[in-house]
Amino acid sequence: MMVPGAPTTMLPASEAVKIYQTNYVRNSRAIGVLWAIFTILFAIVNVVCFIQPYWIGDGMDTPQAGYFGLFHYCIGNGLSRDLTCQGSFMEFSTIPSGAFKAASVFIGMSMALVIGCIGCFTLFFFCSTGTVYKICGWMQLAAEMKK
Repeated sequence: MMVPGAPTTMLPASEAVKIYQTNYVRNSRAIGVLWAIFTILFAIVNVVCFIQPYWIGDGMDTPQAGYFGLFHYCIGNGLSRDLTCQGSFMEFSTIPSGAFKAASVFIGMSMALVIGCIGCFTLFFFCSTGTVYKICGWMQLAAEMKK
């Protein structure tokens, strides 16, 4: 039982350093794994936002059938279920407005940076952990600023 103010035995410094080093390595690996998992989840959200053409769609109270996404939109005539679709990321001139063109570019760049960051996680096999964390951290910061 430890009594406050009573003399205690301390670990030698070399043993304390080993304990702290072991805890640090274990915690840094756990943080790295969590970072990789959250990066993959962020990439999935980013890709879905970029590719999904159904951001806002028609419902029961809308005056006209149709939907639109970032660079693709479909409009119906209200008489039939057929929709006329336009817009493609490969044909940049078909994107309806400048705001949607800018958003397409920024989301596309963000998606490329995040997917590149996932690829950079393979650098753990070739570089030091700190270097990989710095590279991926700056790439993710740039990707988030694009959104």
